[in-house]
Amino acid sequence: MTFDPQIVAQANQFVNALRSGKPAHVPVLKLEHWQQFMTTVYAGYGDGSGNGNTPSVYPALGLA
Repeated sequence: MTFDPQIVAQANQFVNALRSGKPAHVPVLKLEHWQQFMTTVYAGYGDGSGNGNTPSVYPALGLA
């Protein structure tokens, strides 16, 4: 899959907001770009172990 640099930049901004504890914003995306966005988010935010230790994004989105 070829990643669009703009989508990667938006995903990295999202991850950086999550990591800093600031409110995170998911940009308006075409459905075809959602997989790229989420793949980049998981790569940047998850621990990669696959054991469920990835922190929840809900608090940063204001969803407790």
